Amino acid sequence: MINHIYALVTYSLEKNLIKKEDIDYAVNQLSYKTQIEPNVYIQQNIENQSFVELIEPILVHAIDIGLIDDSIQSKDNFESYLMDTFTMRPSCLQDTFASLDSKEATKFFYKLCQDNHYIKTERINKNKQYTYNSSYGDIFITINLSKPEKDPKTIAKLKHKKTSQYPACLLCKENIGYYGNISHPGRSNHRAISISLNNEPFFFQYSPYVYYNEHTIVFHKEHIPMKLSKKTFLRLFDFVDRFPHYFLGSNAGLPIIGGSILNHEHYQGGSADFPIQHAEVIKSYQLDNVKLELLKWPLSVIRLTSKDRETIIDISNKLRVFYENYSDESVDLIAKTNEQHNAITPIVRKESGTYIVDIALRNNRINEAYPDGIFHPHPDIHAIKKENIGLIEVMGLAILPGRLLSDLEEIQNVLDNQLKLAQKLSTYKDWVNTIIHNPEYSTKENIEQAVARTFVKGLEDCGVFKQTDNGIKHFKLFIEAFLNE
Repeated sequence: MINHIYALVTYSLEKNLIKKEDIDYAVNQLSYKTQIEPNVYIQQNIENQSFVELIEPILVHAIDIGLIDDSIQSKDNFESYLMDTFTMRPSCLQDTFASLDSKEATKFFYKLCQDNHYIKTERINKNKQYTYNSSYGDIFITINLSKPEKDPKTIAKLKHKKTSQYPACLLCKENIGYYGNISHPGRSNHRAISISLNNEPFFFQYSPYVYYNEHTIVFHKEHIPMKLSKKTFLRLFDFVDRFPHYFLGSNAGLPIIGGSILNHEHYQGGSADFPIQHAEVIKSYQLDNVKLELLKWPLSVIRLTSKDRETIIDISNKLRVFYENYSDESVDLIAKTNEQHNAITPIVRKESGTYIVDIALRNNRINEAYPDGIFHPHPDIHAIKKENIGLIEVMGLAILPGRLLSDLEEIQNVLDNQLKLAQKLSTYKDWVNTIIHNPEYSTKENIEQAVARTFVKGLEDCGVFKQTDNGIKHFKLFIEAFLNE
């Protein structure tokens, strides 16, 4: 078994996670953690072996001797614990990051998170991805297979687990180096960079299941709830000033239209080109030295552009405040009842010294007809997408549930062989009738097209001003009311 320890050490040397001077330390640490008798290191030939192939025998050994059970969660937590051996201490990483220019720093940090397997590259590569050409331009579709579901053994153990308030959530800084448990993913090899935004303490990390290139999460040092204010724009702008090769955006801070974690102030960013960046413009306006454009997009999005940081922040925030109090009952848009319903999703970029702010208008009101949300994917979409439409999907990248892959394969078999839809697929009964049987494409391709059309329809459901003549008319009335305020 010691050769497997050597192989992992060799891998870490080749990835520059450690140096030659660290070899004895690494061998001894791994030997203790795995209860494998140590010995003098012998370099291994690991050519053409993936990280998973290198780590798997060690995990099997740990299961065999009773260190862990054979659940995915236990193996992931133990793997993270082993790879912490090869991961820089937070203070050392902070110093290294600070010594590099912004682009080199993020490149270094991202590679570290891939090489130490905090970012689960081989699982991410399993995601099903394709592009759909819609009337709004290209839309990216991803069926998410990377994040493992809890297996039955883990679920059974959860019944007997005592609740813990540490870490308070998956974003808290206390996750750094945390071993994890059956209900909390292992974060022993997790690292985050301390940064200041608007003179406030934040941390910068990568998502372990990146949905796009260099998928970044920026979170507040304190466990405080999400709240959009002028501070939001100041923070976003500070970030893109420091990392102009990245964008940064915020989910709306309200249920239904917000992200999955509303109890911790955080933002998402990265280095990626999204469909929304190429959206057509319906109409342009000018306010001071800021250009405002209404986009042809499934959701209602206003783009602000300027080189003047102070002015564009001021106008962006005034637009936020104006919309939070704006109602147009003729299109079912009501800002407030006994609670707040209007909120925005802002996304900030910086290109060649020019600031670009996309502001998506959101509303989370419900009624009897739409108990999940009037401006949320409607019931005819739920077979494909029922979850919240968050920041990433606002930009035109669908993150669809992993269950779809096997379900759609069965539906393909039903269509190809003219079979009856199984009872377990009954939720797709009406949706299957929306599939267009274009003879120029295979059944699989026709199904993929139907999935993408459904997702776009779900985005359109979220638009407070629909992309119809009447909807665009009211969209223009809104922005003109703001400009004339």
